[in-house]
Amino acid sequence: MTTKRFIVIGAGGIGTWLTAGLVRLLEWKFPGSALIIVDGDNYEQKNKERQEFTKIGNKAVVKAHELTPQFPNTTIIPIPKWVVSEDFGGVTTEEDAPKIKASDLINEGDIVFAVVDNFAARKIIFDSASRLNNVDVFTGGNDDALFGSVYHYQKRDGKQITEHPVAFHPEYENPPDKNPGELSCQQRSEIEGGTQLLATNMAVAALILGRVQKTIVLDQSPEETEIYFDLGLGKS
Repeated sequence: MTTKRFIVIGAGGIGTWLTAGLVRLLEWKFPGSALIIVDGDNYEQKNKERQEFTKIGNKAVVKAHELTPQFPNTTIIPIPKWVVSEDFGGVTTEEDAPKIKASDLINEGDIVFAVVDNFAARKIIFDSASRLNNVDVFTGGNDDALFGSVYHYQKRDGKQITEHPVAFHPEYENPPDKNPGELSCQQRSEIEGGTQLLATNMAVAALILGRVQKTIVLDQSPEETEIYFDLGLGKS
């Protein structure tokens, strides 16, 4: 069985549940693979309402330490860094987490999960991935309480199997927000948390896992580029 490299960027509301599923897929479907967890942020007590973690600390490091003893056939690597754009020239201070450029993180053949609650950060990830010949990028989130969506971008041998989300979403062309990794600690602390809910976070993670089962495990074509759902209506 071919090994895989899964890169989860964002270990918060969605990522905390998604990593729990992805590591199980790797452990039993692709033993010997790597799960890379990337996040420059820390878990805090206020996150416990909708995120799963056992101690306070950097999200990537804490989550990797939690999962590693349970899954010996998967190499779990934490990267406690913010993902930034190619032209980012900001200065990293002692009080701030280190940065990593998307192009230094994402390689040919990677399967990437951009589960950050920020369009500017997602754009950086998709733009970097689009320069590769073979890559998958899954993303998802909720716009308002119980409503959300997931999106799958895929390239094979230089050909786009599905389109860059900018083709459907103007917010990927001109993001309405700022990438937290390119802000100061003070600026990040002032960002509002939005309307994320536990049920919606878990639904996004479950739908992404379903897409991975179909398109990566079973190697089937991703006919549905984007899936919308509304848990209030019970429809997707």
